[in-house]
Amino acid sequence: MALSPADFDPQVVAEYGITAETLDRVVRYLRLLQGPGAPALADIAVGGYYGTAALLHEVVELDILLEREPGLLEMDRQSARDFWHANTDAHITALVAEYTYLQRRIRQVLGEEVSAGALLWVNADEHDFAMLATSDWPGPLRIPDAAEVDRARRLLRCLKETVL
Repeated sequence: MALSPADFDPQVVAEYGITAETLDRVVRYLRLLQGPGAPALADIAVGGYYGTAALLHEVVELDILLEREPGLLEMDRQSARDFWHANTDAHITALVAEYTYLQRRIRQVLGEEVSAGALLWVNADEHDFAMLATSDWPGPLRIPDAAEVDRARRLLRCLKETVL
């Protein structure tokens, strides 16, 4: 998988100092946790705003985890998963970064407002939604109705098709 910082939102690349080495670290991290065909890599590979959101999640999460355990990427899969489970606050912080980014880009690029909850409901799983709902994140989060889910799904599809 050949990823380049040029495939992603330049604002995020600059703000988070994303380099080719960062991308390599993220790929290693995801393959360590999820296996060789890590599903999150497909979302990142989309590039553009949508891929940037997925990449942002992993960069934020991995930065926190590496600060706590610099040897994370040298662990075996089970040890890395155990470490991840013991540090779910890193995942919650990454969810907030990802979904507030998606919300902001949808507003800026598509001129639409959508709740983070609706985006999360469409784009993640119930476990992630529950993790964020029970965290100390002060943002509004409620289970979206069917119309909100459909709208969020449509907006995410549009954002995926939007060229930087």
